[in-house]
Amino acid sequence: MPPDENLRLLAASLARASGEDFFPVLAEHLGTMLGAREASICEAAPARRARTIAIWRPGGAVPNFEYDIAGTPCARVYAGEHLLVEIDSGGYFGMPLAAQDGAVLGHLCAWFESSIQMSVEQRAACYLLANRAAAELRLIHVKRERAMLRAQRRQLRAEMTALHDVQELVGSSAAHHRLLDDVRRVAASSGTVLLSGEPGTGKELIARAIHAAGARAEKPFTRFDCAQLLVEAGLASLPQMFGFSAGGTLFFDEVGCLAPAMQARLLEALRPSATEKRGAGPFDVRIVASTHLDLPAAARSGVFEAELLRELSACAIELTPLRARVEDIPALVDVFIRKQARRLGRRIDGIEPDSMAALMRHGWPGNVRELARVIEHAVVTQHGPLLKILADLKSGSPAERAALIAAAAVDPASTIRTALIGNVDFDDTLNTGLHAVQREHILRVLKATRWVIEGNSGAALRLGLKPATLRHRMKKLGISRAQNPQASL
Repeated sequence: MPPDENLRLLAASLARASGEDFFPVLAEHLGTMLGAREASICEAAPARRARTIAIWRPGGAVPNFEYDIAGTPCARVYAGEHLLVEIDSGGYFGMPLAAQDGAVLGHLCAWFESSIQMSVEQRAACYLLANRAAAELRLIHVKRERAMLRAQRRQLRAEMTALHDVQELVGSSAAHHRLLDDVRRVAASSGTVLLSGEPGTGKELIARAIHAAGARAEKPFTRFDCAQLLVEAGLASLPQMFGFSAGGTLFFDEVGCLAPAMQARLLEALRPSATEKRGAGPFDVRIVASTHLDLPAAARSGVFEAELLRELSACAIELTPLRARVEDIPALVDVFIRKQARRLGRRIDGIEPDSMAALMRHGWPGNVRELARVIEHAVVTQHGPLLKILADLKSGSPAERAALIAAAAVDPASTIRTALIGNVDFDDTLNTGLHAVQREHILRVLKATRWVIEGNSGAALRLGLKPATLRHRMKKLGISRAQNPQASL
Protein backbone atom coordinates (compact mmCIF):
# COMPACT_ATOMS: atom_id res chain seq x y z
CA MET A 1 0.00 0.00 0.00
CA PRO A 2 1.46 3.45 -0.92
CA PRO A 3 2.77 5.53 2.04
CA ASP A 4 0.24 8.30 1.41
CA GLU A 5 -2.58 5.75 1.59
CA ASN A 6 -1.17 4.46 4.90
CA LEU A 7 -1.24 7.97 6.35
CA ARG A 8 -4.78 8.54 5.07
CA LEU A 9 -6.05 5.34 6.70
CA LEU A 10 -4.21 6.16 9.91
CA ALA A 11 -5.76 9.63 10.05
CA ALA A 12 -9.23 8.21 9.34
CA SER A 13 -8.87 5.61 12.10
CA LEU A 14 -7.78 8.20 14.67
CA ALA A 15 -10.60 10.53 13.67
CA ARG A 16 -13.13 7.82 14.49
CA ALA A 17 -11.58 7.05 17.89
CA SER A 18 -12.76 9.09 20.87
CA GLY A 19 -12.95 9.08 24.64
CA GLU A 20 -11.44 6.06 26.40
CA ASP A 21 -10.87 4.27 23.06
CA PHE A 22 -8.58 6.94 21.62
CA PHE A 23 -5.28 6.23 23.35
CA PRO A 24 -5.44 2.40 23.05
CA VAL A 25 -6.14 2.79 19.31
CA LEU A 26 -3.24 5.23 19.01
CA ALA A 27 -0.85 2.86 20.84
CA GLU A 28 -1.90 -0.03 18.62
CA HIS A 29 -1.31 2.02 15.45
CA LEU A 30 2.09 3.12 16.73
CA GLY A 31 3.20 -0.43 17.55
CA THR A 32 1.95 -2.11 14.39
CA MET A 33 3.22 0.65 12.09
CA LEU A 34 6.73 0.45 13.53
CA GLY A 35 6.78 -3.35 14.05
CA ALA A 36 7.51 -2.86 17.76
CA ARG A 37 7.28 -5.43 20.54
CA GLU A 38 5.58 -2.81 22.75
CA ALA A 39 4.21 0.72 22.34
CA SER A 40 3.00 3.13 25.04
CA ILE A 41 1.31 6.50 25.40
CA CYS A 42 2.20 8.24 28.68
CA GLU A 43 1.38 11.47 30.47
CA ALA A 44 3.67 13.45 32.74
CA ALA A 45 3.20 12.97 36.49
CA PRO A 46 4.64 15.03 39.39
CA ALA A 47 8.12 14.40 40.82
CA ARG A 48 9.66 13.41 37.45
CA ARG A 49 7.43 10.43 36.94
CA ALA A 50 5.35 9.21 34.00
CA ARG A 51 2.01 7.43 33.96
CA THR A 52 0.98 5.14 31.10
CA ILE A 53 -2.50 5.77 29.71
CA ALA A 54 -2.33 3.05 27.02
CA ILE A 55 0.02 0.11 26.43
CA TRP A 56 -0.04 -2.15 23.36
CA ARG A 57 1.62 -5.52 22.93
CA PRO A 58 0.95 -8.09 20.18
CA GLY A 59 -0.54 -10.43 22.77
CA GLY A 60 -3.12 -7.92 24.02
CA ALA A 61 -3.60 -4.96 26.31
CA VAL A 62 -1.47 -4.45 29.45
CA PRO A 63 -2.58 -2.72 32.71
CA ASN A 64 -1.38 0.87 33.13
CA PHE A 65 1.22 1.82 35.71
CA GLU A 66 3.34 4.74 36.92
CA TYR A 67 7.14 4.85 36.98
CA ASP A 68 10.14 7.06 37.75
CA ILE A 69 11.75 8.30 34.51
CA ALA A 70 15.17 8.89 36.12
CA GLY A 71 17.81 6.75 34.42
CA THR A 72 15.51 5.78 31.51
CA PRO A 73 15.53 6.96 27.86
CA CYS A 74 12.18 8.60 28.59
CA ALA A 75 13.95 11.26 30.69
CA ARG A 76 15.63 12.60 27.54
CA VAL A 77 12.29 12.64 25.72
CA TYR A 78 10.77 14.74 28.52
CA ALA A 79 13.68 17.14 28.01
CA GLY A 80 12.36 17.65 24.46
CA GLU A 81 14.42 15.17 22.40
CA HIS A 82 13.06 12.97 19.61
CA LEU A 83 14.94 9.81 20.45
CA LEU A 84 15.86 6.73 18.40
CA VAL A 85 18.60 4.78 20.21
CA GLU A 86 19.99 1.33 20.79
CA ILE A 87 19.68 -0.08 24.31
CA ASP A 88 20.73 -3.34 25.92
CA SER A 89 17.41 -5.03 25.21
CA GLY A 90 17.08 -3.77 21.62
CA GLY A 91 15.89 -0.42 20.26
CA TYR A 92 13.92 2.49 21.69
CA PHE A 93 11.97 5.28 20.02
CA GLY A 94 10.45 8.20 21.93
CA MET A 95 8.73 11.45 21.00
CA PRO A 96 7.40 14.17 23.34
CA LEU A 97 3.74 15.22 23.37
CA ALA A 98 4.06 18.99 23.55
CA ALA A 99 1.48 21.74 24.06
CA GLN A 100 1.50 24.89 21.91
CA ASP A 101 3.59 26.70 24.52
CA GLY A 102 6.21 23.93 24.40
CA ALA A 103 5.33 22.31 27.72
CA VAL A 104 5.76 18.52 27.59
CA LEU A 105 2.46 16.89 28.54
CA GLY A 106 3.65 13.34 28.02
CA HIS A 107 5.31 11.13 25.43
CA LEU A 108 4.83 8.20 23.11
CA CYS A 109 7.42 5.46 22.88
CA ALA A 110 8.07 2.07 21.30
CA TRP A 111 10.43 -0.78 22.22
CA PHE A 112 12.01 -3.14 19.69
CA GLU A 113 13.73 -6.52 19.75
CA SER A 114 16.74 -5.00 17.94
CA SER A 115 17.93 -1.65 16.65
CA ILE A 116 15.88 -0.16 13.80
CA GLN A 117 15.97 2.51 11.14
CA MET A 118 12.80 4.54 10.60
CA SER A 119 11.66 5.61 7.15
CA VAL A 120 10.58 9.14 6.30
CA GLU A 121 6.96 7.93 6.09
CA GLN A 122 7.15 6.31 9.52
CA ARG A 123 8.53 9.50 11.05
CA ALA A 124 5.76 11.52 9.40
CA ALA A 125 3.16 9.12 10.81
CA CYS A 126 4.71 9.41 14.28
CA TYR A 127 4.50 13.21 14.08
CA LEU A 128 0.83 12.85 13.14
CA LEU A 129 0.23 10.52 16.10
CA ALA A 130 2.13 12.78 18.52
CA ASN A 131 0.26 15.95 17.47
CA ARG A 132 -3.11 14.20 17.73
CA ALA A 133 -2.21 12.68 21.12
CA ALA A 134 -0.94 16.03 22.47
CA ALA A 135 -4.19 17.75 21.46
CA GLU A 136 -6.28 15.05 23.11
CA LEU A 137 -4.14 15.09 26.24
CA ARG A 138 -4.36 18.89 26.45
CA LEU A 139 -8.16 18.62 26.25
CA ILE A 140 -8.11 16.14 29.14
CA HIS A 141 -5.94 18.54 31.17
CA VAL A 142 -8.31 21.44 30.47
CA LYS A 143 -11.26 19.34 31.68
CA ARG A 144 -9.33 18.42 34.83
CA GLU A 145 -8.39 22.04 35.47
CA ARG A 146 -12.02 23.09 35.14
CA ALA A 147 -13.08 20.31 37.46
CA MET A 148 -10.43 21.40 39.97
CA LEU A 149 -11.62 25.01 39.79
CA ARG A 150 -15.17 23.87 40.46
CA ALA A 151 -13.88 21.75 43.35
CA GLN A 152 -11.99 24.76 44.73
CA ARG A 153 -15.12 26.89 44.65
CA ARG A 154 -17.10 24.15 46.39
CA GLN A 155 -14.30 23.77 48.92
CA LEU A 156 -14.16 27.49 49.69
CA ARG A 157 -17.91 27.52 50.32
CA ALA A 158 -17.56 24.41 52.49
CA GLU A 159 -14.66 26.00 54.40
CA MET A 160 -16.76 29.04 55.26
CA THR A 161 -19.49 26.76 56.60
CA ALA A 162 -17.00 24.48 58.33
CA LEU A 163 -15.47 27.39 60.27
CA HIS A 164 -18.76 27.71 62.11
CA ASP A 165 -19.31 23.95 62.41
CA VAL A 166 -15.91 23.32 64.03
CA GLN A 167 -16.65 25.98 66.62
CA GLU A 168 -19.89 24.15 67.42
CA LEU A 169 -18.23 21.02 68.82
CA VAL A 170 -20.14 21.03 72.09
CA GLY A 171 -20.87 18.57 74.86
CA SER A 172 -20.39 17.83 78.53
CA SER A 173 -20.00 14.03 78.52
CA ALA A 174 -16.79 12.25 79.40
CA ALA A 175 -16.72 10.81 75.87
CA HIS A 176 -16.88 14.30 74.36
CA HIS A 177 -14.04 15.57 76.55
CA ARG A 178 -11.93 12.53 75.62
CA LEU A 179 -12.59 13.29 71.96
CA LEU A 180 -11.47 16.91 72.33
CA ASP A 181 -8.32 15.73 74.10
CA ASP A 182 -7.67 13.32 71.20
CA VAL A 183 -8.17 16.12 68.66
CA ARG A 184 -5.66 18.37 70.46
CA ARG A 185 -3.17 15.54 70.80
CA VAL A 186 -3.41 14.44 67.17
CA ALA A 187 -3.46 17.99 65.77
CA ALA A 188 -0.05 18.62 67.31
CA SER A 189 1.47 15.73 65.35
CA SER A 190 1.90 15.23 61.60
CA GLY A 191 1.07 11.53 61.26
CA THR A 192 -1.83 9.96 59.42
CA VAL A 193 -5.12 9.73 61.33
CA LEU A 194 -7.89 7.13 61.08
CA LEU A 195 -11.31 8.15 62.40
CA SER A 196 -13.77 5.32 62.95
CA GLY A 197 -17.36 5.41 64.07
CA GLU A 198 -20.95 4.87 63.03
CA PRO A 199 -22.44 6.95 60.20
CA GLY A 200 -23.58 10.35 61.42
CA THR A 201 -21.14 10.64 64.35
CA GLY A 202 -19.35 13.62 62.75
CA LYS A 203 -16.15 12.11 61.37
CA GLU A 204 -15.68 14.84 58.76
CA LEU A 205 -16.28 17.52 61.39
CA ILE A 206 -13.58 15.98 63.59
CA ALA A 207 -11.22 15.77 60.59
CA ARG A 208 -11.77 19.49 59.99
CA ALA A 209 -11.23 20.19 63.69
CA ILE A 210 -7.88 18.35 63.57
CA HIS A 211 -6.92 20.41 60.52
CA ALA A 212 -8.05 23.70 62.11
CA ALA A 213 -6.17 23.02 65.36
CA GLY A 214 -2.90 22.06 63.66
CA ALA A 215 -0.03 23.81 61.92
CA ARG A 216 -1.72 23.38 58.51
CA ALA A 217 -4.83 25.39 59.41
CA GLU A 218 -4.10 28.10 56.81
CA LYS A 219 -3.62 25.51 54.04
CA PRO A 220 -6.34 23.68 52.04
CA PHE A 221 -8.55 20.96 53.51
CA THR A 222 -9.60 18.68 50.63
CA ARG A 223 -12.25 16.00 50.99
CA PHE A 224 -11.94 12.89 48.81
CA ASP A 225 -15.24 10.93 48.75
CA CYS A 226 -14.11 7.31 48.45
CA ALA A 227 -17.67 5.95 48.39
CA GLN A 228 -18.50 7.74 45.13
CA LEU A 229 -15.31 7.16 43.16
CA LEU A 230 -14.87 5.10 40.03
CA VAL A 231 -11.53 3.32 40.09
CA GLU A 232 -10.07 4.96 37.00
CA ALA A 233 -11.30 8.41 38.03
CA GLY A 234 -9.70 7.96 41.40
CA LEU A 235 -6.42 6.73 39.98
CA ALA A 236 -6.28 9.65 37.60
CA SER A 237 -7.21 12.33 40.10
CA LEU A 238 -5.09 11.29 43.11
CA PRO A 239 -1.96 13.25 42.00
CA GLN A 240 -4.09 16.33 41.36
CA MET A 241 -5.69 15.98 44.79
CA PHE A 242 -2.23 15.77 46.38
CA GLY A 243 -1.12 18.83 44.45
CA PHE A 244 -4.26 20.83 45.24
CA SER A 245 -3.83 20.04 48.95
CA ALA A 246 -0.17 21.10 49.03
CA GLY A 247 0.78 21.87 52.59
CA GLY A 248 -2.72 21.08 53.80
CA THR A 249 -4.87 18.09 54.72
CA LEU A 250 -6.29 15.43 52.40
CA PHE A 251 -9.35 13.74 53.92
CA PHE A 252 -10.28 10.30 52.58
CA ASP A 253 -13.93 9.97 53.63
CA GLU A 254 -15.04 6.32 54.00
CA VAL A 255 -11.66 4.93 53.00
CA GLY A 256 -12.97 1.38 53.45
CA CYS A 257 -14.95 1.81 50.21
CA LEU A 258 -11.81 2.20 48.07
CA ALA A 259 -11.37 -0.37 45.30
CA PRO A 260 -8.25 -2.59 45.58
CA ALA A 261 -6.39 -0.70 42.84
CA MET A 262 -6.96 2.59 44.62
CA GLN A 263 -5.93 1.07 47.96
CA ALA A 264 -2.62 0.06 46.37
CA ARG A 265 -2.18 3.56 44.96
CA LEU A 266 -2.81 5.22 48.30
CA LEU A 267 -0.48 2.77 50.06
CA GLU A 268 2.27 3.68 47.60
CA ALA A 269 1.80 7.36 48.46
CA LEU A 270 1.98 6.64 52.19
CA ARG A 271 5.14 4.52 52.18
CA PRO A 272 8.31 6.07 53.67
CA SER A 273 9.89 6.90 50.30
CA ALA A 274 6.73 8.68 49.22
CA THR A 275 6.52 10.44 52.59
CA GLU A 276 9.95 11.94 51.95
CA LYS A 277 8.69 13.28 48.64
CA ARG A 278 5.51 14.61 50.28
CA GLY A 279 7.65 16.68 52.62
CA ALA A 280 9.68 18.18 49.81
CA GLY A 281 7.16 19.50 47.31
CA PRO A 282 3.63 19.07 45.99
CA PHE A 283 3.18 15.92 48.08
CA ASP A 284 3.51 17.83 51.36
CA VAL A 285 0.09 16.85 52.71
CA ARG A 286 -1.35 15.28 55.84
CA ILE A 287 -3.64 12.28 55.41
CA VAL A 288 -6.78 11.87 57.52
CA ALA A 289 -9.14 8.98 56.74
CA SER A 290 -12.51 7.89 58.08
CA THR A 291 -14.55 4.70 58.05
CA HIS A 292 -17.71 3.25 59.52
CA LEU A 293 -16.56 -0.27 58.63
CA ASP A 294 -14.63 -2.78 60.72
CA LEU A 295 -11.37 -2.38 58.81
CA PRO A 296 -9.38 -4.90 60.92
CA ALA A 297 -11.97 -7.56 60.02
CA ALA A 298 -11.86 -6.45 56.38
CA ALA A 299 -8.06 -6.72 56.43
CA ARG A 300 -8.21 -10.21 57.92
CA SER A 301 -10.59 -11.32 55.16
CA GLY A 302 -8.43 -9.75 52.44
CA VAL A 303 -11.01 -7.12 51.42
CA PHE A 304 -8.85 -4.26 52.71
CA GLU A 305 -5.09 -3.97 52.36
CA ALA A 306 -3.59 -4.82 55.77
CA GLU A 307 -0.46 -2.74 55.21
CA LEU A 308 -2.58 0.26 54.25
CA LEU A 309 -4.54 -0.14 57.48
CA ARG A 310 -1.29 -0.08 59.45
CA GLU A 311 -0.19 3.09 57.67
CA LEU A 312 -3.51 4.84 58.26
CA SER A 313 -3.72 3.81 61.91
CA ALA A 314 -0.67 5.74 63.08
CA CYS A 315 -3.16 7.81 65.10
CA ALA A 316 -6.58 6.21 65.61
CA ILE A 317 -9.67 7.86 67.11
CA GLU A 318 -12.99 6.12 67.62
CA LEU A 319 -16.08 8.35 67.79
CA THR A 320 -18.72 7.44 70.35
CA PRO A 321 -22.33 7.06 69.11
CA LEU A 322 -24.84 9.62 70.36
CA ARG A 323 -26.87 7.03 72.30
CA ALA A 324 -23.79 6.48 74.50
CA ARG A 325 -23.35 10.17 75.33
CA VAL A 326 -26.88 11.43 75.86
CA GLU A 327 -25.60 14.13 78.22
CA ASP A 328 -24.50 16.02 75.08
CA ILE A 329 -27.99 16.16 73.53
CA PRO A 330 -29.23 19.38 75.24
CA ALA A 331 -26.14 21.33 74.15
CA LEU A 332 -26.36 19.94 70.60
CA VAL A 333 -30.07 20.78 70.41
CA ASP A 334 -29.31 24.34 71.47
CA VAL A 335 -26.64 24.68 68.78
CA PHE A 336 -28.89 23.30 66.04
CA ILE A 337 -31.82 25.52 67.06
CA ARG A 338 -29.65 28.66 67.02
CA LYS A 339 -28.12 27.68 63.68
CA GLN A 340 -31.46 27.10 61.97
CA ALA A 341 -33.07 30.16 63.57
CA ARG A 342 -30.20 32.31 62.31
CA ARG A 343 -30.52 30.83 58.82
CA LEU A 344 -34.28 31.52 58.70
CA GLY A 345 -34.13 34.87 60.49
CA ARG A 346 -36.43 33.74 63.29
CA ARG A 347 -36.45 33.96 67.06
CA ILE A 348 -36.76 30.62 68.85
CA ASP A 349 -36.43 30.56 72.62
CA GLY A 350 -35.87 26.83 73.03
CA ILE A 351 -37.65 23.50 73.10
CA GLU A 352 -40.52 22.17 75.19
CA PRO A 353 -39.41 20.01 78.17
CA ASP A 354 -41.47 17.00 77.02
CA SER A 355 -39.87 17.20 73.58
CA MET A 356 -36.40 17.38 75.11
CA ALA A 357 -37.22 14.34 77.22
CA ALA A 358 -38.31 12.50 74.07
CA LEU A 359 -35.02 13.41 72.39
CA MET A 360 -33.11 12.13 75.42
CA ARG A 361 -34.95 8.80 75.28
CA HIS A 362 -34.49 8.22 71.55
CA GLY A 363 -31.91 5.63 70.42
CA TRP A 364 -30.50 7.82 67.57
CA PRO A 365 -29.46 5.18 65.01
CA GLY A 366 -28.48 8.08 62.73
CA ASN A 367 -26.48 9.76 65.53
CA VAL A 368 -25.81 13.53 65.50
CA ARG A 369 -26.76 13.82 61.84
CA GLU A 370 -30.23 12.45 62.61
CA LEU A 371 -30.62 14.83 65.56
CA ALA A 372 -29.67 17.79 63.35
CA ARG A 373 -32.29 16.79 60.77
CA VAL A 374 -35.01 16.39 63.40
CA ILE A 375 -34.32 19.88 64.76
CA GLU A 376 -34.11 21.38 61.27
CA HIS A 377 -37.48 19.86 60.34
CA ALA A 378 -39.04 21.19 63.54
CA VAL A 379 -37.68 24.71 63.00
CA VAL A 380 -38.85 24.82 59.38
CA THR A 381 -42.35 23.47 60.02
CA GLN A 382 -43.20 25.27 63.27
CA HIS A 383 -43.66 28.96 64.12
CA GLY A 384 -43.95 29.19 67.90
CA PRO A 385 -41.20 30.39 70.27
CA LEU A 386 -40.78 26.87 71.71
CA LEU A 387 -40.19 23.87 69.49
CA LYS A 388 -42.22 20.73 69.87
CA ILE A 389 -40.89 17.52 68.39
CA LEU A 390 -43.73 16.05 66.34
CA ALA A 391 -41.77 13.24 64.72
CA ASP A 392 -42.34 9.68 65.91
CA LEU A 393 -39.09 8.93 67.73
CA LYS A 394 -38.64 5.25 68.36
CA SER A 395 -35.87 4.03 70.62
CA GLY A 396 -35.45 0.55 69.20
CA SER A 397 -37.12 -2.81 69.74
CA PRO A 398 -37.46 -4.46 73.17
CA ALA A 399 -34.87 -7.01 72.05
CA GLU A 400 -32.37 -4.25 71.28
CA ARG A 401 -32.98 -2.61 74.65
CA ALA A 402 -32.60 -5.95 76.42
CA ALA A 403 -29.28 -6.50 74.66
CA LEU A 404 -28.03 -3.11 75.87
CA ILE A 405 -29.09 -3.89 79.44
CA ALA A 406 -27.36 -7.28 79.35
CA ALA A 407 -24.16 -5.72 77.98
CA ALA A 408 -24.10 -3.09 80.72
CA ALA A 409 -24.69 -5.73 83.41
CA VAL A 410 -21.72 -7.78 82.18
CA ASP A 411 -19.43 -4.75 81.87
CA PRO A 412 -20.43 -1.95 84.28
CA ALA A 413 -17.57 0.21 82.96
CA SER A 414 -18.94 0.09 79.42
CA THR A 415 -20.25 3.31 77.86
CA ILE A 416 -23.31 1.28 76.84
CA ARG A 417 -24.71 2.02 80.27
CA THR A 418 -25.33 5.62 79.21
CA ALA A 419 -27.79 4.33 76.63
CA LEU A 420 -29.98 2.81 79.32
CA ILE A 421 -31.71 5.98 80.40
CA GLY A 422 -35.24 6.85 79.39
CA ASN A 423 -36.80 3.56 78.43
CA VAL A 424 -35.55 1.45 81.33
CA ASP A 425 -38.00 1.01 84.21
CA PHE A 426 -35.79 1.53 87.25
CA ASP A 427 -38.31 -0.08 89.60
CA ASP A 428 -38.40 -3.26 87.52
CA THR A 429 -34.61 -3.62 87.54
CA LEU A 430 -33.75 -2.88 91.15
CA ASN A 431 -33.32 -6.60 91.82
CA THR A 432 -31.63 -7.56 88.53
CA GLY A 433 -28.07 -6.52 89.39
CA LEU A 434 -28.35 -3.34 87.31
CA HIS A 435 -29.16 -0.93 90.12
CA ALA A 436 -25.44 -0.19 90.62
CA VAL A 437 -25.17 0.85 86.97
CA GLN A 438 -28.28 3.03 87.28
CA ARG A 439 -27.11 4.59 90.53
CA GLU A 440 -23.69 5.44 89.09
CA HIS A 441 -25.23 7.03 86.01
CA ILE A 442 -27.72 9.17 87.96
CA LEU A 443 -24.94 10.31 90.29
CA ARG A 444 -22.77 11.30 87.35
CA VAL A 445 -25.57 13.36 85.78
CA LEU A 446 -26.43 14.99 89.12
CA LYS A 447 -22.81 16.01 89.63
CA ALA A 448 -22.64 17.36 86.06
CA THR A 449 -25.71 19.52 86.76
CA ARG A 450 -24.47 20.56 90.23
CA TRP A 451 -27.37 18.66 91.76
CA VAL A 452 -29.97 20.84 90.06
CA ILE A 453 -32.97 18.57 89.38
CA GLU A 454 -35.54 20.79 87.67
CA GLY A 455 -35.41 23.21 84.73
CA ASN A 456 -33.76 23.21 81.29
CA SER A 457 -30.33 22.58 82.82
CA GLY A 458 -31.51 20.09 85.40
CA ALA A 459 -30.70 16.42 85.78
CA ALA A 460 -34.32 15.31 85.27
CA LEU A 461 -34.42 16.70 81.74
CA ARG A 462 -31.06 15.16 80.87
CA LEU A 463 -32.24 11.81 82.17
CA GLY A 464 -35.54 12.05 80.33
CA LEU A 465 -37.53 11.85 83.58
CA LYS A 466 -40.00 14.05 85.36
CA PRO A 467 -38.49 15.74 88.46
CA ALA A 468 -40.83 13.85 90.80
CA THR A 469 -39.89 10.55 89.12
CA LEU A 470 -36.19 11.30 89.47
CA ARG A 471 -36.59 12.09 93.18
CA HIS A 472 -38.46 8.79 93.57
CA ARG A 473 -35.61 6.90 91.85
CA MET A 474 -33.00 8.66 93.96
CA LYS A 475 -34.81 7.63 97.14
CA LYS A 476 -35.05 3.99 96.02
CA LEU A 477 -31.38 3.92 95.04
CA GLY A 478 -30.23 5.65 98.23
CA ILE A 479 -28.91 8.76 96.51
CA SER A 480 -28.82 12.00 98.47
CA ARG A 481 -26.73 15.13 98.29
CA ALA A 482 -25.88 14.81 101.98
CA GLN A 483 -23.92 11.67 101.10
CA ASN A 484 -21.90 13.68 98.56
CA PRO A 485 -20.49 16.68 100.44
CA GLN A 486 -17.90 17.17 97.69
CA ALA A 487 -20.63 18.13 95.22
CA SER A 488 -20.40 21.69 93.92
CA LEU A 489 -22.94 24.18 95.18
